[in-house]
Amino acid sequence: MTLATRTRVRSLHRIAADHTEWWIAAATAVISIVALIYVHHRGNIVGYGDAASHLQIARRVLDSPTSGFAQLGSVWLPLQHLLMLPFVWYSPLFYSGIAGSVVSMASYILACVYLYRIVHGLTNGNRVAAVAGVLVFALNPNIVYMQSVPMAELLFFATTAATLFYLQAWIQTERKAYLFAAAFACAFGVLTRYESWLMTMLGFTVIVLIVALKRYDRTKTEGSVLGFIFIAWAPVIGWLGWNWLIMGHPMYFQMGEYAMSALWVDPNDPSVGDLLTAVKTYWYAVVHNLGLPIVVAMLVGLGAILARRRRLDSLPVLSLAALPVFFTWAVYSGTRPMNVTETSGYLYNLRFGLVVALLAAVAIGYLVSTLPSPARLPSAVATAVLAVAVATGGVITVAETQTGVARAVTDGRSEVSAFLREHYDGGLILQESFDNETVLFHAKIPLRNHIYEGSYRLWEPALAFPAANHIKWIVMRGGRKPDKVHQALSGSERLEGYRLVYRNDEYFVYSRG
Repeated sequence: MTLATRTRVRSLHRIAADHTEWWIAAATAVISIVALIYVHHRGNIVGYGDAASHLQIARRVLDSPTSGFAQLGSVWLPLQHLLMLPFVWYSPLFYSGIAGSVVSMASYILACVYLYRIVHGLTNGNRVAAVAGVLVFALNPNIVYMQSVPMAELLFFATTAATLFYLQAWIQTERKAYLFAAAFACAFGVLTRYESWLMTMLGFTVIVLIVALKRYDRTKTEGSVLGFIFIAWAPVIGWLGWNWLIMGHPMYFQMGEYAMSALWVDPNDPSVGDLLTAVKTYWYAVVHNLGLPIVVAMLVGLGAILARRRRLDSLPVLSLAALPVFFTWAVYSGTRPMNVTETSGYLYNLRFGLVVALLAAVAIGYLVSTLPSPARLPSAVATAVLAVAVATGGVITVAETQTGVARAVTDGRSEVSAFLREHYDGGLILQESFDNETVLFHAKIPLRNHIYEGSYRLWEPALAFPAANHIKWIVMRGGRKPDKVHQALSGSERLEGYRLVYRNDEYFVYSRG
């Protein structure tokens, strides 16, 4: 073992004995709880429509006409929903959204601890710089909001930060335990969001570069590369198999009826097919989420890493730069929708820009470490102020839940939810869940009484002959985007015996008996 390697091993041992990260865990736990209380008081835990859907997916595993793990479905990856299972069974936690928030909150704390470890390792144990990096992430108002809600972003950030730290530690020490830890962290990420599949490929690329540049022998190379592949990529194979088993096609999560990008991406979107507009869209998303001063400081910090720290253990962190490129390509190609007011006139999926917060935290932390010692602490304080300052223009992720396309509540949905909450008197209710998730959620109708497109062996017969299948209530969405229930039953003789008890510009509610 070389002197440099021994020095890095000792540095990692110091991290293990460093009580600062425990203080970070405690402080971020306090921030997390206070934020949850505030967001709950404001009634915005289930502000995103997807949040209600995540909660319902988890609850249906336990409480559904066809309960079981098949209710996890095949489009959204399952880890977040599996982690919710200990909480969603308790109705107050489920309907408040807190059953999903606890997963995001724990992920927020873990992400902060791992970011501290990453910057600590990159700066030869500089605690002030490492804390400054954490502050960029932990105090960002958009991060603080997202850690309070049942969305998958914070779980993705936590698994990504853990992967980066363990890869960095493996490069510094050559200990296989760190490599296997990186593989397991990557595997958890693969089961969280599809962006982690890109991180898995990037991690593999970093490992190949390291074994080549360090001239590992064949045995060591095979052990490192194959070990990472088998662990990190096993969930990918498992997910393909799950889709094949449940939906009949291994790529259903990408090609299935409810997975096609055409469901969300407007072909007339100005970013689709226009690279300059796509770049502008993602740039504005990042600036809205982080604030221009933090973005500028991040770019300077990246320049400092590239210019001053030409070491192999910088590769994992630098690989994060691929994520903005990926999202820009996704917007340009029409694979994923994202809209900002500057290019489209409205907000949609602006939170995708938040992924850059990980890179900003590390780059700015490193930048602080390059300053003279007397300037580091004031710089850390200034960093905290800048991280919070983005809220002076409003918290953009909160604004998205109130005015953006992805918001949970529209007038039509809230009105029909209020009607059902007051008048529903039991019995099976037929409604397509897709794009209607919040209707029954806010009406607080038990999912065990809901027949929807994922109710295997029950959905199609109920849609064809609702009365014969004991359907008492039918909820359908008409308007510009009529759902399957409306398409199948509106104006049909199969509604004989049902009476229209409520309607608004979007929804129709029928009842029998």
